[in-house]
Amino acid sequence: SVGGEVRGNYATLNPLQVDAYAATLSNGNLDYSTTVSGNYADRFSTIGVSSGKWYAEATVGAIGNGIFFGVAIDPPYSLNYIGATSTSWGYLNNATKYNNGGSSAYGASFTANDVIGIALDLDAGTLVFYKNGSSQGTAYSSLPAGAYFIGISGTGTASSTFNFGQRAFAYTAPSGFKALCDTNLGAPLTAKPNTLFDII
Repeated sequence: SVGGEVRGNYATLNPLQVDAYAATLSNGNLDYSTTVSGNYADRFSTIGVSSGKWYAEATVGAIGNGIFFGVAIDPPYSLNYIGATSTSWGYLNNATKYNNGGSSAYGASFTANDVIGIALDLDAGTLVFYKNGSSQGTAYSSLPAGAYFIGISGTGTASSTFNFGQRAFAYTAPSGFKALCDTNLGAPLTAKPNTLFDII
């Protein structure tokens, strides 16, 4: 996917998600900003996925006191930061990755104007981050089953702009990965009422 190819309803950051810490969404809920101090303000995609290969990009605005990109399974009301729990996995701007509150070195540091790609492969159970089109290597493997949402955590004066594929990506998605759009989700599991008799 190069983005902007498929007609449908694309994910945005969820304006209905309200945690304990303030963040502002604008530009069709693709722009994120916060000035929260001492904690992280989290926001996640409106679409969650449990299988398939998915790609999104975030262009970094302001780093503030720290900014994470990553994924979480059914993110709770207040996550603290992506990677603080056993069901969230994050990439921090200082070249570290986090899961279950633990951190380790990963990839390169990033700053304003860098483009971070998030490649979530739920068929293989892997999460890979990209910086300006270059893979930073597999951050996590053996991801557990669940409904995954792509998101951001920021503290201080932090900001970013997301692209879930509703426009052209800055860098082409890895082979086989799709934009986060309902058209790419496949057929629903429930049949249309007028086809029930055919099924029976």
